[in-house]
Amino acid sequence: MGEIRWREWGTPPEPVELSFWVELTGREAGRDALPVTWVAVDAGGQAVGVVGLGEFDPPELRDRTPWVLGMVVDPVRRGLGVGRALLSRVDEFAVQCGHSVVWVATGGPAVPFYEACGYEVWQLLPDSTILRRVL
Repeated sequence: MGEIRWREWGTPPEPVELSFWVELTGREAGRDALPVTWVAVDAGGQAVGVVGLGEFDPPELRDRTPWVLGMVVDPVRRGLGVGRALLSRVDEFAVQCGHSVVWVATGGPAVPFYEACGYEVWQLLPDSTILRRVL
């Protein structure tokens, strides 16, 4: 999953080393408490998408929690419902943990995707858009 994230975001200004993305994904790979990560796997056992849920994303917004982290779907699998399925699992877990809102910081073409999944734009920052979903 770290490699999928690296292929998506491993260019400047983000870190370019594969090891960074693998280690980051490992740190977010909890199962029972935040941070937690889910991986979508196809019928052949191939990982095709990943999403994490953690306490905060932008450090300056620690007052809001939890946050969708590192959501990415293999480009050839986009538009097939993988991302929606992953976000559905995020919602279920957040509710089980007693959260009523989930946040995400993103940008570009991901903003309309999150809006289509029920997120609303909450704040525009110079380099990203903050969205939230009331559960």
